[in-house]
Amino acid sequence: MEQTEKQIGLQDILEGMIRRKYLVLIPLVFFIMLGAWLYFVLPRYYEATTLIIVQPQEIPSSYVESTVSIPIEERVRTLSQEVMSRSHLERIIMEMNLYSDARQKGTPMDILVESMRKNIKVDIGGARGARNQVSSFSITFRGRDPQKVADVTNRIASLFIDSNLRLRAREATETTHFLENQLANLKKLLEVQEQKIKDYKNKYMGELPEQLQTNLSMITSLQTRLESLQSSLSDAMDRKLLIQQQLGQEGGATPVATLSQRQQKIAELKARLEDMRTRYTPEHPEIKMLEEQIKGLESMPEKKEETMLSPHVVELKNQLAAATIEVKSLQKDIDNIKSKIKYYQKRVENTPKREQELAGLTRDYDITQRNYQSLLDRVFEAKMAESLERRQQGEQFRVVDLALPPQAPVSPDMRRLALISIILGILSGAGLVLLLEYMDTTVRSVTQLEQWTGGIPCITAIPFAPTTNDIRRQKLKSILYIGVIISIVALGTWGIVYSSMHHIVVDIPISRFL
Repeated sequence: MEQTEKQIGLQDILEGMIRRKYLVLIPLVFFIMLGAWLYFVLPRYYEATTLIIVQPQEIPSSYVESTVSIPIEERVRTLSQEVMSRSHLERIIMEMNLYSDARQKGTPMDILVESMRKNIKVDIGGARGARNQVSSFSITFRGRDPQKVADVTNRIASLFIDSNLRLRAREATETTHFLENQLANLKKLLEVQEQKIKDYKNKYMGELPEQLQTNLSMITSLQTRLESLQSSLSDAMDRKLLIQQQLGQEGGATPVATLSQRQQKIAELKARLEDMRTRYTPEHPEIKMLEEQIKGLESMPEKKEETMLSPHVVELKNQLAAATIEVKSLQKDIDNIKSKIKYYQKRVENTPKREQELAGLTRDYDITQRNYQSLLDRVFEAKMAESLERRQQGEQFRVVDLALPPQAPVSPDMRRLALISIILGILSGAGLVLLLEYMDTTVRSVTQLEQWTGGIPCITAIPFAPTTNDIRRQKLKSILYIGVIISIVALGTWGIVYSSMHHIVVDIPISRFL
């Protein structure tokens, strides 16, 4: 017959625990007494908590918008790192004489600072206000002295409040300085662009888009004047041709003679005078000068060769000379007008190009100007926000209730310690029973026998009949187990009483979690 491996189920374990009840009671009583002794000898830890609310700024944000945009959660985390830095915690340890025993023993300050940092808890999971932002958070400090625990908690809370004020003021100032620097740079850029536009307009004055209508009006006026001059030129040329024909007719009847230089000069001056009178007033200096020159020439005595011609021929020749001068003057004026028309036409032709180039400069200038105005408004708002923070009228942290010395310790927790002791005792007893069941080869039921023999059915079973020696041996074991239990209780009670009388404190690493 092949024996199979013994299998133990939950039912077997429970039956074994009932059968070996003393083996379960001994570790249970041991751990209970150990837990009771630990409760009396473990150090008492107290916790003090203060609640800090986030008070909104006094002036509505619709009038003054704060420049501190860091969320409360992130700001509290930043302040936690600052407040719980080594310099701050070391100063608190020295000022409040914390960990005096450890410092006298020469414990390094780094270890004390780290221990204090672990005892500080900042809970930012409090109530939430508008925009789902945290409206409050709590600060908790754990220690052995109730009064010092409360004092340290209040001191840490004051550090949070002061650090928050400094942080907000610093951020507001930095924001203002940053915006002012950006504004100065933008102002320089704006001045450069303004100078570019000014230089461009000075360089292409007359070809600018706003001068297009003026140029067109000037071209229209010049064309009208050109038509008038061309008409006058045509009349002057016809008149000159008529005079030449009359001179030709007079030349066949009288001896041919030429005008003297004086007469020609007078005729030229008179023609210039007539031309000047059409453009200037009689008081113009050039008109007066021409009149004086004509008077001077006319007052000169007539030369001999001039008496050779008839007065009519002389008059015709003077008219011819005047007409010639007039034609030349009109032709000159026409050329001048045509040159001006071309000049203004070139301006008009260049206007679309100048408009496109100026549009690019103006577009950049307008964008820069809008940005400058927007940034100027933001600088003004930032200065108002900075003034608000400096006057401490912005968003602040305020302590609702100061931390008071706690009346009862939070560690060790009797219920938690008792629960842990009972669980350890039961698990230890169950483990011991399980081990003994595995080592025990006794068959205690028909089912267990059939399982152990590989499924061979059992025909009949003879019940166990204990002898007198078995009964006596069982009683001795029970007395021994009861004695062990009584000894554990007595020893534990003595340890508790002794430790309480001598104020024995056992500080183990896990004591603050019990």
